[in-house]
Amino acid sequence: MKWSSSGGNLAPFRRLMALVTLLLLGANIFLAFRGQQMDETYRRIEGHGFPEHIYFRNSTAANHTIQLPPFSPQESFGACALVLNQNHRMTEWIAYHYFALPMRTLIIAYDPKCTQRATDLLHRWKDVIDVIEWEEDDYLPADWLEDIRENYRPASPLDKPIERVIHEHRQIYFMQQCTLTLADKNISRVIHHDVDEYLRVNTNLVKGYDTTRPGHITEFLNQKSFTKIPSGWSWDSGCWVLLRLFFTPVFEDSPGHRQSLYKHINFPWFQPTHFDTLRYRWRKTLAQKTAKGILQLNNLPSTVLSRRENFFDKWMKVHNPLGRPLCEGPWPVIASPLILNHYLGSYEAYLYASQWDFRFQNLTDWERRTTRGKGKSRVDDGITNWVQAFIAWQSEPVARQLLSDAGLKDEILQLLPK
Repeated sequence: MKWSSSGGNLAPFRRLMALVTLLLLGANIFLAFRGQQMDETYRRIEGHGFPEHIYFRNSTAANHTIQLPPFSPQESFGACALVLNQNHRMTEWIAYHYFALPMRTLIIAYDPKCTQRATDLLHRWKDVIDVIEWEEDDYLPADWLEDIRENYRPASPLDKPIERVIHEHRQIYFMQQCTLTLADKNISRVIHHDVDEYLRVNTNLVKGYDTTRPGHITEFLNQKSFTKIPSGWSWDSGCWVLLRLFFTPVFEDSPGHRQSLYKHINFPWFQPTHFDTLRYRWRKTLAQKTAKGILQLNNLPSTVLSRRENFFDKWMKVHNPLGRPLCEGPWPVIASPLILNHYLGSYEAYLYASQWDFRFQNLTDWERRTTRGKGKSRVDDGITNWVQAFIAWQSEPVARQLLSDAGLKDEILQLLPK
């Protein structure tokens, strides 16, 4: 058949083809939009331990580079973290400490009750943080469990249950081997606190200090210029023990007030309720009784960091890593240049953890924890400026890639026990 040059006979055909093209275009747009929605769901689910999907796949920020802080890994902090299904906390915890310390080396070990690993979450940091994931054989002595079970003899029903004794031994063995490994890497300083605890400059004491700069804690310690140091504080100490301020959900800002507090961070992916450091601004006036320590490895005697012949030897402690006289402090909150924020988190987070952690029990225990500590509750915003400073430092696309899966999301909340 020969078509006329005027195209008159082609008009119906062209109209049909145009309609088909529009339908195909609409279908592609719908699938692309649906794909983005599914990718977001996959990212959230994988970030909390659900398998079979690649973390941050098709991320729009995949080609953006994470900015480096002004300190090398050796000049920066190393961290030791023993975790139990805490991926929802780690996003915020890693980002904050990378920004504030900076943390450039991280050794992670998993409690054997873990049903999720953080490998994919950690992978996004691989170019700027030396991340090491340990199995039990990497830090535990052979037959250590048998040794505890054979030798632990509680004197009364009020003594610690054997599960707690095992957990405490695991903590100490991990702290010891992690510290020695970081010393072998010539890391300057080491933190030994949990992923619900945040080290910060006590701006109520160190007034006017700029905490919006990357690496401001290392800079503060290197300058040694703060003059209002408490009695017993030495800049060249090998260990400081710091009190913990306890932030609980007994008081919370209303949703409207909270949104107004962070209205300058105006991005669709940003929700203040997903960040413990932003959601919980109320703390007890007095600090918790137990503290946590940080080490300055370069200032410790070489004998402390030598490998022990007896692998069962326990020479560190959870709340005072090396004891006196090597560890200084703790000091009262009003006198301590550095302090730790400790976040209890939401009741939903408590229920989530109670599925695996024997220390979390029931509503009565939850209510007891929320009222722990003495003194009236007060607002403390000493840490809340970090997210805005982090975004300004890294750019919004990179910050979105690193932060947008913080906190427990709807997919996880639906799985909580009713």
